[in-house]
Amino acid sequence: MARKASEKDIKSNLIEDAKDPNAWGKPINVPASCTPRPERYGRSGHLQLAAKFYVLSLLHFLGANANLTSPQSGNVDITVVRQPGEALTIQVKTLMGTSQWPVENFSARRHHFVAFIRYERESHDPQVAPDVYIWASERLKAFLGRDRTKTVSLEDVASKLDSKSAWKQFTARPAA
Repeated sequence: MARKASEKDIKSNLIEDAKDPNAWGKPINVPASCTPRPERYGRSGHLQLAAKFYVLSLLHFLGANANLTSPQSGNVDITVVRQPGEALTIQVKTLMGTSQWPVENFSARRHHFVAFIRYERESHDPQVAPDVYIWASERLKAFLGRDRTKTVSLEDVASKLDSKSAWKQFTARPAA
């Protein structure tokens, strides 16, 4: 009976294999598609995914227990578990080159937040961070309900609703 390799042996073998090009299989060759990519694969889809991962990375940087959800979750892109049985949810919205948000329906409920990620239109520099605004969904809905506007400036909302205090909710531990 063969002995089970130790973790040290496995690491050593992997390091040796990393230096040996013959230890790896040949790369696969995927032929070009005969049909054009669906529109959903366009830049906006990439930006939406980038925005979700950007918010997720900020949450992990803050020490939050955050996870990306399945795309079928309905208005929930990220969940943050604060403690067993207590979760917060986030819907991520993306804007490109403008801070004007064409107001659309979103879920306003307790423990749910809406995060806006605004990218510069022409910036393709990964060192230029996007602008981030995040508000509790109930506060945002109440604010928008007063004006009944079709489009709102995120800067105007931020001047009246603090867009930084929400971040504290994701790492704060409830009082015992």
